[in-house]
Amino acid sequence: MPEVTFVTQTLSLLVLLIVSSFTYLLSKKIKFPYTVLLVLVGLFLIPLSHIPIFGFINDFELTPNILFMVFLPVLLFEAAYNINYRQLLQNWKSISMLAIVGLLISAWLSATGLYYILPLFGFEIPFLVCLMFGVLISATDPVAVLSIFKTMWAPRRLTILFEGESLFNDGTAVAIFAILLWIIIEWSLDITGTTYLVWAWKFASMLFGWIAFGAIMWVLFSKMIWYIRNHEEVEIVLTMVMAHITFISAELITHHFSFLPISGVISTVIASVVIGNYGRYKISPRVEAHMQKFWEFFAFVSNSIVFILMWLILSSVEASFFELIIPISISIIVVALARVVSIYIPIGIINGFKLEERIPNSWQLLLSWWSLRWALALMMVLLIPGPWDLNYEAMIAFQQSVGWAYDFSIKDFLLVLTIGSIMFTLFIKAPTISVLMRYLKLDSLHTLEEFEYIEWKILCKFKVLQKLRSSYKKAYITKQEYLKLEEEYSNKLKNSVWEMKSILSWDKQAVSNLIHRAISLHALWIEKQYLKELFYYNELDEKNFKYIFRKIEKQIERLEHEDIQLRSISGEWCDYDIFSQLAIKLYKNHNSETDTYIRNRSRVIITRKVIKELKALSEIDFWFDKTIFQDIIDLYAGFNKQADKKRMAIFAKHEWTIHCIDSNLISKSILKLEEQVLKDLYKKEIITPKLYIRFMDEIEEKMYQDVKDIRALISSK
Repeated sequence: MPEVTFVTQTLSLLVLLIVSSFTYLLSKKIKFPYTVLLVLVGLFLIPLSHIPIFGFINDFELTPNILFMVFLPVLLFEAAYNINYRQLLQNWKSISMLAIVGLLISAWLSATGLYYILPLFGFEIPFLVCLMFGVLISATDPVAVLSIFKTMWAPRRLTILFEGESLFNDGTAVAIFAILLWIIIEWSLDITGTTYLVWAWKFASMLFGWIAFGAIMWVLFSKMIWYIRNHEEVEIVLTMVMAHITFISAELITHHFSFLPISGVISTVIASVVIGNYGRYKISPRVEAHMQKFWEFFAFVSNSIVFILMWLILSSVEASFFELIIPISISIIVVALARVVSIYIPIGIINGFKLEERIPNSWQLLLSWWSLRWALALMMVLLIPGPWDLNYEAMIAFQQSVGWAYDFSIKDFLLVLTIGSIMFTLFIKAPTISVLMRYLKLDSLHTLEEFEYIEWKILCKFKVLQKLRSSYKKAYITKQEYLKLEEEYSNKLKNSVWEMKSILSWDKQAVSNLIHRAISLHALWIEKQYLKELFYYNELDEKNFKYIFRKIEKQIERLEHEDIQLRSISGEWCDYDIFSQLAIKLYKNHNSETDTYIRNRSRVIITRKVIKELKALSEIDFWFDKTIFQDIIDLYAGFNKQADKKRMAIFAKHEWTIHCIDSNLISKSILKLEEQVLKDLYKKEIITPKLYIRFMDEIEEKMYQDVKDIRALISSK
């Protein structure tokens, strides 16, 4: 057998990445699920790896440490980073029931079914082993289905339910699996009532120990990101470090303080959710887009390696896949039925007692079918001690004590069953999810989305025509090219207008309300855009940014739930949630007059921008009553007057203090202008890169001075 070296392992990894990349391109071309195609390619690599010249393909192995410590934190962070925590909190009862109660039901039914059915076919499997399989196979995949959702326009709440269930049932599954593994390892010891209490405490600690630990980690990293903001490379590296350190630290605490175990899975998920909501606005806006791409790439690489090597793992297992085809088939059927029961019972309780908004029957059917399995199930199996691992002797002792009479080990048995179940969900369930969604009509746009879709089609074509006219006047394109493109986009614009007319043929009052909501939402998104810009240039400190930002978010939620937009900038503050309340506690003098002045100054600027953009939009012919635009413009004009009145009232009382603040904020506006001029000069190669970096450093040093520092200086005087 050829020697495995670092060079051959590296070559193996690089070849697998190349194969994964071309597999991805092929999946896009033939419109076939990428992960499923990866597994098929992995199946082809098994005989290929037996050819001497390609033998190095097997040299890169998926060890439990690599899977758990390298790939899993990446997959968890990327899946949790974009979850909206307010939507998560609004559906916490449904998510908790599915992730905890649903998983327990699924695990128990799967284990019981296998325990009583397998002996009928000559396989006597201990209940504890069946339960281990039931637990690990009940953890669902948030990655594969969400990639389908992005292209299928799935309802937002349905997506949140699935994301939440998948991420948190992973943590529940790992906690229970760890307990079961501890039971097996300690099987030869005397088990007393105290032992059961210890196991119960460990389970509770793993599920809820993340509360304190996760809070410490996200506060620490959020503060670090804030202090090094505007350094793109360091900010991205810090998020990567945060994901892995959170996971590894939780595992180390569990290892060294066995009386207080913490779930690394749940800790990483929670830290990622908070960083994605609380911490992402500390990240420089120009870094945020790169951050998203970085994590998408990192998750792509991780998924590619795990799925393409799945069959290669199976090739090294002592148990024969064909020898266990009956247990695999039975387990697939039992697990599928257990999934149905584990969905309908928890959701039946939620709907029956009206604990949350009703979950439709079509959603329950889809939730029952889409139980895709993923890398975590594989990782849990690999945690079972094998030859040369710590506690391997304890596993052998357990096998002997329960009369395990097979040629293959418990680990190999569970590994084959797990991969068989994963194959079923990948080859059967994954390709049919989109079909089922179309059948249930869950891929269609709701009324507001359809209106916005056509509205933006009209807007895009209008902007393109404007750009074409400008380019023709500047002689950037020939007359022949201009006339051809102008005709093409004019026809597209007419078609979009006709689509808009078909929508406007509905009930007039309903259409009027729909248009009003759509334009109001558009105005609120403009508010968010300019609010972030003020925060980016430090014309608004973090405390006041979050105060205004949460109010805008609340307005958006009201409109999405078909409530009316509040007509006062004071309005209601915000629904109760832990992050909002924590933010209030962390800041003293929350409603000081200086803060009030800064908030109202920001509102004056933002509302002025909204009015300007809405007036520009109102000039486009969307084929509906323009007075709706004017109504919203008047609303924001009122917001602008309210904010300016409050601002001037504070200015009259504290003229000198406010004058100091205004002077500094005006200097920041001038610095923004300097930055734009400098970037323009650099693009035109009028200044050298060396001078550009030096000038930018000087500007940024002044630009990113916090508003709080100014107020401290004023108060000291």
